[in-house]
Amino acid sequence: MTKQVQYTSEFTIIDGKIEEFKRIMHSIIQSVEKNERDINAYQVYLNAEENKAFIVEWFKNSEAILIHLANVGPLFPQLLAVAPVIRLEVFGNLTKEAEDALRSIGAKIFKYHEGFIRGDAQ
Repeated sequence: MTKQVQYTSEFTIIDGKIEEFKRIMHSIIQSVEKNERDINAYQVYLNAEENKAFIVEWFKNSEAILIHLANVGPLFPQLLAVAPVIRLEVFGNLTKEAEDALRSIGAKIFKYHEGFIRGDAQ
């Protein structure tokens, strides 16, 4: 069983706020890359109209999620002001602390059942 956790969040970008969204996301990505060693991937995707965004995050473990929430939490109000979250889905087995933290922000959690990740150190 893997300790890794992935999640996907979907945002609706408010009309006229795409450049502000991109600026805020750039700041978040820089902070994550600099301060969070236990995140494997952090990727942002936009639809063709640039009014929807998906963020895909891949963490080594539950502790990395807690570190992430503490690191980028102060930037969330700015982000949510231009792009409210409409869906947050988390995939993996979490510690109770990580599960509680994610549920408090509206996450739907899916427990790991079976599969593999190539190159996973587990």
